[in-house]
Amino acid sequence: MKKLLAAVIALCMLLPLAASAETPDAYTSASSTKTVLTGEALMAAEKILVAQSSLLSSADEAKAEGYVAKQGASTAQIMSINPDGSVGLSTISEWKYEDGKAYVRLTQGQNALNLAETGATGTLLVKGQGAFYLLHLKTVDVVVLEYSEETAGQFDQYYSGAANQLNEYDITFEVSTIEQTFALMF
Repeated sequence: MKKLLAAVIALCMLLPLAASAETPDAYTSASSTKTVLTGEALMAAEKILVAQSSLLSSADEAKAEGYVAKQGASTAQIMSINPDGSVGLSTISEWKYEDGKAYVRLTQGQNALNLAETGATGTLLVKGQGAFYLLHLKTVDVVVLEYSEETAGQFDQYYSGAANQLNEYDITFEVSTIEQTFALMF
């Protein structure tokens, strides 16, 4: 009986805790270096995020005559919680912010798998103009593109998984909160 109880406790420790109405403010209440953006400050940040978003172009679109890469697009980091409770962090070039939603393209890997389920949560870190923005995300839609020679041109123009023929995940997130900070290590 002790072995069974120990196994159940160990398994429960690996599962993420569900958010509830009693969950404390996990964003800025414990940090004086971050601010949740509202009003005009939020609108200003959203303009910066739109300007720095990429086009999410496929390989075929990028090869088409007349294609022009977007200037000013920046890389970002996306974070999620791994099955063992550790933080997953990936640098990505294909992300877009628009109308309160974030769209990302991820090559198959642990972050993609962590976020490829409706309701999954994560954070997108973007270096802005003199500040960093933390977009807190909740997955609302996932499209998985399975790699094959026929679908290769539909993949992200910077697709990094072709050598291993990995899948691509187009994930749509609802952005619940945007924070701004001037102190970030990334």
